[in-house]
Amino acid sequence: MKEIKEVIDLPSAQTNPLVHPLDVPPARRPYLAAWWLRRLASLPVAFLAGVALWVISTHVVTPIVVPIVVLTLAALAAEYYAGQAWDYIPRKRQDRGRGAAALLQLAASFIDAIALVASLLILIGWVSTHSFSENVEEFAVGAGAGIALLQLAQLIATLLRRPREWMGIASRLLALVAVVVAVLVASATLIADQWSRESIELALMGGATMIVIQLSWWLIQLIGSRRSRHEEVEQ
Repeated sequence: MKEIKEVIDLPSAQTNPLVHPLDVPPARRPYLAAWWLRRLASLPVAFLAGVALWVISTHVVTPIVVPIVVLTLAALAAEYYAGQAWDYIPRKRQDRGRGAAALLQLAASFIDAIALVASLLILIGWVSTHSFSENVEEFAVGAGAGIALLQLAQLIATLLRRPREWMGIASRLLALVAVVVAVLVASATLIADQWSRESIELALMGGATMIVIQLSWWLIQLIGSRRSRHEEVEQ
């Protein structure tokens, strides 16, 4: 295996043995591009896009298909730019266990929270002036509940893997609280006491849809990460 040579100036290996793309000026641009694309590919933003498209098109298929396509393309592009960012750093010095900067983590949670609040306001505003298509409310609330479960899983994973990164934990908690509040308000406003077996099944379908989408996104991340590490070993 060929020795990997550092083609750019990295922090001293004695003082900073592990390096993150945010520590390397040329790597920051592709890393931040990947960060923004991941925000576009986040479930709350995709949910907002779905709600907006549903209101505009009043069609059932478009709000589901279009966000899934956009989310998939954004996820693939994010992995491409993330791979470019990490390529600036030799594999033996990559700080893969370090998360994004505290400000970026907080910004990600803020964007997700704003997307969820906007989705809620659109739904409440639309239902107050129009008649929803049959059972759309249950599917939307179930989708929000699915996002809440995923946020809870991410919070637990952060607590187990990085218990000392308080900003990451706080940002995950903020996102979880925003989702739970949005789901509760939407459920009370849109459905109230009209739950039935059929509506519960539709809500479960909405939650399952969000979980499948997120699992697909995580699979894309895993494949991209393994591919970049494999290419680094072959060099």
